[in-house]
Amino acid sequence: MIRKPLVFPGNAPLTRALAAEVVQTASNFEARVMIQRAQKIVNAKSMLGLLSLGAEDQANMVLIAEGADEAEAADAVLAVLK
Repeated sequence: MIRKPLVFPGNAPLTRALAAEVVQTASNFEARVMIQRAQKIVNAKSMLGLLSLGAEDQANMVLIAEGADEAEAADAVLAVLK
């Protein structure tokens, strides 16, 4: 399992366009890709899940990847968010 701190570009809130790009990227991998904010964990392959984070305040957000291609999945999603 990989856990990496997560920050959206320019510390801006998560937009629908960015969420769609994250979902599309995460969906290319078999690994489970999740984003945790406080006690809430959502599937990064779910647009509704991502938008439900209300990620205006990005403090303590973590990307979690678990599975055969977890390293590649984590790197790809983090690359989208740079």
